[in-house]
Amino acid sequence: MQNKKRFMMIGVFATLTILTLLVNPLWADSKIYYGKVVGTEFNVIQVRDDHGRISWFWMGHRTHFESRVPFFGDRVRIEYVKDKLGRNAVTRIKVLR
Repeated sequence: MQNKKRFMMIGVFATLTILTLLVNPLWADSKIYYGKVVGTEFNVIQVRDDHGRISWFWMGHRTHFESRVPFFGDRVRIEYVKDKLGRNAVTRIKVLR
């Protein structure tokens, strides 16, 4: 009887965990950021917005480049989401000029 209750509790917890992980990406809302590229380092890009604030964005295998890879001085439009580690993960990037 004791093992049956323990098995049920573990099963319910595992089911809730799996459902939470599956539903969480559906709620992710992408944000848009405009700015000028001031630095790149491996898969990280640093962008300065119009107010002078510099933000870091992580590019990965899911990043979609609409035109080309941005270089220093390029004005870009970045669509990003917060990933599970709290980083700004780029989903789409476009060079404007």
